[in-house]
Amino acid sequence: MAQQDLGGFTQQEKGGGVALITVRPARASLAFLAATGLLGALFGLPALAVLLDPRRHDAISLAAALCALLILTGAVIAFRRARRGRGERRIRLAPEGITLPERHVPWSVVRELRAEQPAAARQPATGVYGLAANVAAQQRAAEARLLLDTVESTEPLLVAEGLGIAVAERLRDAILRRRP
Repeated sequence: MAQQDLGGFTQQEKGGGVALITVRPARASLAFLAATGLLGALFGLPALAVLLDPRRHDAISLAAALCALLILTGAVIAFRRARRGRGERRIRLAPEGITLPERHVPWSVVRELRAEQPAAARQPATGVYGLAANVAAQQRAAEARLLLDTVESTEPLLVAEGLGIAVAERLRDAILRRRP
């Protein structure tokens, strides 16, 4: 089995104590994306067939089509969530503070920088459910986020996401080494 992409980052020195970090999140798990696409097709196409054929507009068929559309909606949400936050991100570190794409944060207000991984779900041991759990675990392995807590706000700032936990912790250490 091929090794899973967990993302990475590069650091460039710009002089004057300034460094630029470019974060490359992991690609979404192809198995997870394929599973959501297959699930959407398996339920979406029959629902579409029922809705397009006026002869099949009885209560039971329409109820089944509605249930299929709900499953299709869940598959679309899972697909979009898996691809969210997978773009490259640049972080500027300077003696004054850390500059994220959204805003600049002075070092004096930084309370904590923490790596966070979504909780692992219980995994059934065998069968189709075990296969599905393993596919979901592959996707979850590259969903760690690096969050910045400040003394000014109770809401943490997103530094990077879509990383493996080991990569997120190395990025955290690289940023903290630059802190005066």
